[in-house]
Formats: sequence, structure tokens, C-alpha cells
Amino acid sequence: MDSYLIRYIVGSILTASTILTPIILFFVAYIRNKKAQHELRMRLLENNADTELVKALIETKPKAESKFIMLRIGLPAIFASVLGGGFVYLLNHTADKNFEGAVLLLIFTIVLGVGLGLVAALLIENKLHKNR
Repeated sequence: MDSYLIRYIVGSILTASTILTPIILFFVAYIRNKKAQHELRMRLLENNADTELVKALIETKPKAESKFIMLRIGLPAIFASVLGGGFVYLLNHTADKNFEGAVLLLIFTIVLGVGLGLVAALLIENKLHKNR
């Protein structure tokens, strides 16, 4: 009974964090963007810049470099699916069927795969930047 309660609580926490984390990160990025815009306006006003220049700087957004976005998404997905699939295969063929921590270990394996994929993407991206 206690293990069921612990599994229920951990599952609820993981589900809630999976849903709330992207929402919170979106609002944090939005607030940081607004603070940066406000700071830019304040600095321009302190330097008595031309109002047309202030308006042009605020309205124009610098284009983000999105050349490696597919690399940043693809490699973590590949690593997570390979490690997660390998974990499920090994668990189904070697471990007993009543293993209680299987779901958590699968989640940790997928997170490890995403981390390895991001590190691999970073290394490839840095190597490509050095070649330029």
C-alpha cells in the first residue's frame, strides 16, 4: 500500500512538473524580454536619443541565428529514443516483471538521452563554428 502511495505521489509530481515547466519557462523568457526592452528604452532616454531612433531600435528585432535548431532538437530526440528503447528492451528481456522502479528509470534514461544529445549537439555546433 505504501509503495502505491509513493508511486502515485511521484507520478503526480512528475506529471505536474511536465505540464508546468514549459509554461513557467515561457513566462520567465517573456518577463526577461520585457525587462531588456525597458532597460534599452531607459538607456536611450538617459542619453537623450532621437525619438525616431528609439522607435526604430525598439521595433526592429535582431534576427536570431536558427541554423542549428534542427541539430538541437534532433540529436536529443535520437539519443533519448535510442537509450529509452534500449532500456525497455533490456528490462523486458532480462529483469523480472514485477520491477517497481521501471517507470522512473525509464524517465531518467530518457532525460539522460536528452542530455547526451544536447552535449553532442553543442560539440558539433562548436566544431562547425571553428571550421568557419
